Amino acid sequence: MLASLLALVCACGSDGGSGTDAATGSGDGSNQSIDASGGGCGGSGAATGVINGTINVSGTDRTYILSVPASYDSAQPYKLIFAWHGRTGTSSTARLYFGIEAAAGANAIVVYPQGLLVSSTPGDYGWELTASGRDVALYDALSAKLAADYCIGTTYSMGHSFGGYMSNSLACYRGGSGPGKIRAIAPVAGGGPFGACSGDPVSAVITHGSNDMVVDITQGEGSRDTWRADAGCATTSTSITPSPCIAYDACNAGLDVRWCQHADTANSGHGWPSFAAAAAWQLFTDAP
Repeated sequence: MLASLLALVCACGSDGGSGTDAATGSGDGSNQSIDASGGGCGGSGAATGVINGTINVSGTDRTYILSVPASYDSAQPYKLIFAWHGRTGTSSTARLYFGIEAAAGANAIVVYPQGLLVSSTPGDYGWELTASGRDVALYDALSAKLAADYCIGTTYSMGHSFGGYMSNSLACYRGGSGPGKIRAIAPVAGGGPFGACSGDPVSAVITHGSNDMVVDITQGEGSRDTWRADAGCATTSTSITPSPCIAYDACNAGLDVRWCQHADTANSGHGWPSFAAAAAWQLFTDAP
């Protein structure tokens, strides 16, 4: 069932920028290497701006785009947000339309991993959702590297379509509040997790379209119900901003589960609603 569902999961976007060796480049077009030996809280020499990076994971070079505020200060911890593209998408296209950098301002570091091929079709990039798969390993490697290079506080995950499935899966396997753990997620038009979760309960804002013809809304409802049950929330709710989001009442201490059902019809109801970044950032702000 999961395989047939994921065969349908796609998102807008195709061509993307290529990564360079060893995380180089900055937003002003110059080349700037990350000094891992001087990174972390209190370190020096960490690159800022928009960086095309490469990291080797189990013998495979994986690429990503990293966005670090120009005002980055290693004396203070920053939120780290993983942003996962949809099927056939790229890290570059995700960065173009997710809007999370604008919502977060100078208050977060955002990393956009690049998926590998999931079929023999050119450009069919996506994610492996298993606990022992290559993409959870990519998350672990990137999380460790960025914590060494930068002053990282809490980590969050968001994604569109297949990237929404990836965020739900990551929370299932890596949910928690310690180093390398996912504190909260913001999947859009995704689904999952499937099966028992080894991680701790997380905060979540689930966004899904009632008109989604690619990933049926029942998939998003399943995600909502999983995280709501894990967090011990009531089934009653309160309207919150941004509209049309609601927050479930009486969740366990430190947890917050929200549901944003919309009626957009763009891209067969499977698009990225205008409020999605604001809803994600609001939760990430409220779940320190």
